[in-house]
Amino acid sequence: MKIFGADRSHTTKMNAPSDIAIAPYPARHCRWRLHTLIVASLAIIFLTLIASAPVAASASNSNSDPLNKKCITISDDYDLRQAARDNNVFLIVHEPTNKEVREHICKKLEATPDKRIADAMEKGKGAIFAYMELIAPFEDASGVWHEGNRNFAKNSLDLKSFPSFLFVSKGMNGASKYSSHVTLYKGAPDSMELTSDVEKFIEKNVGYKIGNDVYNIIFFDTIVARFVSYGNATGLNRYKQRFLALIVRTSTLFSFKEPFTTLGKLYNRALTMSLVYGMEYSEKQVKMLEKKLNSNRGKLSEEMSHEIRQKLAILKSFTAPKELSPNDERQIYFHAMLHIGLIVATFLLFVTPRDDSDGDDTDDGGEKAINDVPIIAKPVD
Repeated sequence: MKIFGADRSHTTKMNAPSDIAIAPYPARHCRWRLHTLIVASLAIIFLTLIASAPVAASASNSNSDPLNKKCITISDDYDLRQAARDNNVFLIVHEPTNKEVREHICKKLEATPDKRIADAMEKGKGAIFAYMELIAPFEDASGVWHEGNRNFAKNSLDLKSFPSFLFVSKGMNGASKYSSHVTLYKGAPDSMELTSDVEKFIEKNVGYKIGNDVYNIIFFDTIVARFVSYGNATGLNRYKQRFLALIVRTSTLFSFKEPFTTLGKLYNRALTMSLVYGMEYSEKQVKMLEKKLNSNRGKLSEEMSHEIRQKLAILKSFTAPKELSPNDERQIYFHAMLHIGLIVATFLLFVTPRDDSDGDDTDDGGEKAINDVPIIAKPVD
């Protein structure tokens, strides 16, 4: 006779009419269940960390492009009037061999946060960004004459030099005069270093600043504020600082999108260097970077200037930490518990024995399992 639920190798023995043999549940099943529970706990903690991974404080861009974030091509008078019928237009006019400024502005436009553009559009601002490459009159291989657009740029738009930048207000039709709709940039940018003046012109007329932001991660700034509050600590507070740095480092493992990845590296480096060189590290770095930025004003590329400003934004969260609210304290406590749970569950996963046998209760030596001998139980009268 066999007892349901017991292993096939365990049988019930009838030693006497009143005796019943009960096979105990194998210990390896208990170990397997414990191992499964630990793995499930790790998965839950891992998914929770992913779901709660911090995000950059500035809004990121969506994949769709309903906000005209791509520069379009304008070929002639008809194209410009059509574009400016229902929308404001910011137009760049340049020689075919001088695309650098146009490409620079269009690239910064694509990196502009959607929310900034949407807010400007709600206020009646915003614009389509367009460019027109100058084409002189020419005759093609078939003998057909083409007017090009150079004369249109000089005569109708009254442009004297190139590249030129102009803002065309919406509401144009076939009879509209350009003089009533065009605002011309008066500067004379002849190099990439002067495009900041053009960008100010854009911001004034379009209603927003183009380009990517200098970001901070709100939760990491919260961690930094608690980290800095311990000062150049020793003993228990030193371990608390190390644990806070570990929370930031672990959090950066669960996001692979920009700007989070780059920002995570900057926060991790600042925390590590502060542990090594003390809380004075950030103050020294801020002074050095500000001096570099000011002494090289107009000489640094846009990318290098943005990189320095981004580093300054993060380092200043160390030199001028935010004031922690009760909600900030709860966030720190919540993430601390998650990370402790992750560490404990990972430790248990490796130290808990696991029986990988396929149902055979004997090991390689042919010995019986420890609980292979049935226990004789007598029924209670």
